Amino acid sequence: LHGRWRHDHLTPPFSPQPFETIAMNQYDMKGRHAVITGGATGLGFAIGQRMLASGARITIWDRDIGGMGTAAEQFKKDHPGAQVACVHVDVAQHASVVQATAQTLAIAPVDALVNSAGITGPNTKLWDYPVDDWRQVFDINVHGLFHCCRELSAHMRARSSGRIVNIASVAGKDGNPNASAYSASKAAVIGLTKSLG
Repeated sequence: LHGRWRHDHLTPPFSPQPFETIAMNQYDMKGRHAVITGGATGLGFAIGQRMLASGARITIWDRDIGGMGTAAEQFKKDHPGAQVACVHVDVAQHASVVQATAQTLAIAPVDALVNSAGITGPNTKLWDYPVDDWRQVFDINVHGLFHCCRELSAHMRARSSGRIVNIASVAGKDGNPNASAYSASKAAVIGLTKSLG
């Protein structure tokens, strides 16, 4: 109901068009190399599709080895000739990100980082929230994003070039009921992003 109220202006006569017919903004990513965390599924996968359609070479970072293989096959099927690499990484572990950075830089310099790896965690009241789940949400959504920004921003600064996109959420501004860890983690992402540059 909340979402519908905010978007009533988008209902007919402004009928939604099929995805294939919607004109998308065009980005020239030819000759650019983008790293996409959480790129095997969901939003990260969709971002990978868009980057490839814009001419980029991509490296997906994910902890799901099988999912990365499936995603890479789909990317190459949808974008013949696409340059797609996969690097296994657990963004919550700094050492893993350091290793993934070295592997990725051996492929090509990095021009863009999209931090889309993230989890929502349980949907429950704060007083019932499992402590281990809280830590896991922060380890991936905040600490993982910090690790990736830390390692790749140093590389970008040395090259005097690069872009970083951190995926946050309106939950980080407004808070979502029964999603305290997710909301707090996305608020941290917003704050980190504002202080990054």
